[in-house]
Amino acid sequence: MEIDSNHELIQSTTTLSKYTQQLTALHDEIASIQSEHESVTKNINDKLGLDQWCGDCKGGWGKCDGRVEYLRSTYGNSVLMSKVDIMKEGLCKKG
Repeated sequence: MEIDSNHELIQSTTTLSKYTQQLTALHDEIASIQSEHESVTKNINDKLGLDQWCGDCKGGWGKCDGRVEYLRSTYGNSVLMSKVDIMKEGLCKKG
């Protein structure tokens, strides 16, 4: 009984078409949101000077990316604010 019901559902082109349209709409929405996110992130990075973030140089604690991860996991600091704080100290800037 359930197998027949599911088989009919799969065979229904109307249902399949409906879900295909919903999936396409969701993919379009995701692409739009990703594009907006990338634009906002670039704008923030440019204004904060994070384009100068190196990440591979070493402070007194090891590599700067490692320090950011430590601050995030230990204290719950955001990655963005940790990078900004390190750069305010004049560290981890490209040459």
